[in-house]
Amino acid sequence: MDSKILQLKDYIHEAEIVVFFGGAGVSTESGLPDYRSRNGQYTEMEEQNLDPKVIMSRKYLIENPEAFFNRPKKSVAIPEPNDAHKALAKMEQAGKDTRVITQNVDGLHQKAGHRFVLELHGHNRTWYCMECSRVYEPEEVERDERHIPRCPIEQGIVRPSIVLFGENPDKGVLEKSRETIHKADLLIIAGTSLTVNPAKNLIHRFKGKRVVVINNEEIDTGKLKVDLYIEGKVGETLKAINE
Repeated sequence: MDSKILQLKDYIHEAEIVVFFGGAGVSTESGLPDYRSRNGQYTEMEEQNLDPKVIMSRKYLIENPEAFFNRPKKSVAIPEPNDAHKALAKMEQAGKDTRVITQNVDGLHQKAGHRFVLELHGHNRTWYCMECSRVYEPEEVERDERHIPRCPIEQGIVRPSIVLFGENPDKGVLEKSRETIHKADLLIIAGTSLTVNPAKNLIHRFKGKRVVVINNEEIDTGKLKVDLYIEGKVGETLKAINE
């Protein structure tokens, strides 16, 4: 077995609390492209001379709801948990205190059976009315003649429960994430570029013993010292520690 995988196994074994901090690269093995990858949503917009930070913003949603909801999207198969999600859930189910903080909105960690998941950018499992906050399942959402999702009670715009540009993460989730990272003995940072807030600042709450990065390329962790860097796919790496 690769020496780096053995080292990671040792780090996990000795840790009381493992925190896994993941980004878009965690879900690419489930067929979901990284937003900034060649086939990603951001790249697709930029190729159309559109600014993702404008198109995917709260301001644009409010001012241009028809364009926001009716923008052509590529059809993708329903994603399923990959080896990364499954390995982390297996660790938790085996009794290892494994806590996930994710920048993804796909809910694949929960679908794999993980219990402790903090979603920094919200999720797409429910939608809500921007007027009255009534919550709807995606399949319940009704649309008006312009194909804009509307609340049948307040007629407000109904939108996914995700964090858009121009919005802040839920304060409760953010504070819980800070506390979680601060308590950890081992911090595994995976599938993220750490280029945007709050991700690039949250990691500095870590005061534990070991930091591991699993990524296709090295990332800037600032003053946070990295004990082990594993270059490669997150799912393949985490699957290997359970073999």
